[in-house]
Amino acid sequence: MIKSMFASSKTDLIDISKSQNKINELMLGLIQEIITLNTMSYSFLAAVIGELEQRAKSGWTDSEGRFQELSETGQQFAGKAHDIFCKIAEGSKSTQTRIDLNKQDIDNLKNDFIAKAEVVQQSRQDIDNIKSVLTHKTAVVAKQSKDIGQIHSVLESKTERLASIDKLLETKSERLSSIDKLLASKADRLASIDKLLEEKSTVDQSQDMAIKQILQALEDGQRLDQQRVLEIHSLSQALEAQTERTSAAINVLQAGQAKAVRGVYAASTVAVISAGVTGLRLLGVL
Repeated sequence: MIKSMFASSKTDLIDISKSQNKINELMLGLIQEIITLNTMSYSFLAAVIGELEQRAKSGWTDSEGRFQELSETGQQFAGKAHDIFCKIAEGSKSTQTRIDLNKQDIDNLKNDFIAKAEVVQQSRQDIDNIKSVLTHKTAVVAKQSKDIGQIHSVLESKTERLASIDKLLETKSERLSSIDKLLASKADRLASIDKLLEEKSTVDQSQDMAIKQILQALEDGQRLDQQRVLEIHSLSQALEAQTERTSAAINVLQAGQAKAVRGVYAASTVAVISAGVTGLRLLGVL
């Protein structure tokens, strides 16, 4: 009966040790993934901010080799985007700080696990030693069955040792219970970290949407600028053509009609200049 009791206790301690070691590995793996995810997100934000600053200040070369730079409106959009990204990066940095604090707690918990494993290992060794002693004493009792008094004394001694072992096991059980409570507390902290990650995911989605909107606004502004340049160029060519036609008419009518021609030339010139100014105002240049 005694041997059965110790064998059962030993098996229970081994099972508990294996289960808690598995929990330890899973917790450490989860923490590592969280740290890696936040670090990658923060690095991406830093790269986006740097690229936006460079493009806004220095301009860029498009796919056709032409140098492009932001208009005043584009600079305003870029400034707002930079402010948004900086705020997001500050939030990511704050999250990283909280993760680092929890990482220290996990490292402390890991040390507690190591200490617990050592205690369990020592307990297993103690149980093996006791089992060995009991096996040896059983053999002695079998060989010395006639000396009942000596056997009785030995049994009393072993009973006292068993009582001491029971107290030791009870102490170990209390320590295991304390560790279970600590694990529950760490699980709550991990749940808090999960919530922070969910909030961060929402911020990342908002960030992506803001980037897409800003890029679309920049593209629209660039297309409008190019369209205005083309329209101004076309209007300039029309003005030049009209001027040439007017000059030709003056040259034809110069002989004998100088006064009339001067009036026609002046009227034509005023009409051309007025049309050019009106066109430029419509395009938003004047």
